[in-house]
Amino acid sequence: MFLVVVSALCATAQDVIFLGANDSIAAKVLSVGTSEITYQKWSNLEGPIYSIPVNQIAAIRYMNGTYDFFNTMNSKTKQEVLPNKNMMLLTRSGNTYYCGNQVMNKQAMLEWLSTQDCPAAFNQFSVGYRTASAGWFLMGFGLGLDLVGTIILARSGSNKAGAAIMGVGGALEIACIPTIAVGYSKMHQTVNMYNVACGTTAQVKPYWSLQASINGLGIAYNF
Repeated sequence: MFLVVVSALCATAQDVIFLGANDSIAAKVLSVGTSEITYQKWSNLEGPIYSIPVNQIAAIRYMNGTYDFFNTMNSKTKQEVLPNKNMMLLTRSGNTYYCGNQVMNKQAMLEWLSTQDCPAAFNQFSVGYRTASAGWFLMGFGLGLDLVGTIILARSGSNKAGAAIMGVGGALEIACIPTIAVGYSKMHQTVNMYNVACGTTAQVKPYWSLQASINGLGIAYNF
């Protein structure tokens, strides 16, 4: 069960070179020049150094979460590219996403992004969706263990096994909170990322949310 969370979070601990909407390379980027980039494959960091022309790259997502986008003239920019008139502005209110008159939940948003020519946004949302899903799985599993432990304690009075099962369940419920928060944060950031890739300004409708920071968890009003 912990492998689900680890695999979801580790998906971001690498550089990703996007070549197109459905084509990417997991890598460690070594250099980014005006005409080409050099990298090593993430699956073989002791292996050879590869190079690829800049004009074949759509975007690079680095392991620290930052992005380099490449405009239609294939010159590197920081978080901005030339406007794409074929893309529509995304907006969001809570966990509901809007593109024009189209209203989408998380699953519909993921499917919609897979049809768009914006690989960085699709990958960001996919990672967030998987991470949040792993968090909800931990919550459900933890609640199930709590129920089992409670039943054991109710039937046997004082039982170490029941208490231990409830302890594991409680730990999973605690672990699910930051996991879900990170996942939703990544999904929400996709709105800005997609709109930046379109050369527009992100719009987010006011909403309340649970947010995690270095100071802990809290309720925030976002506008």
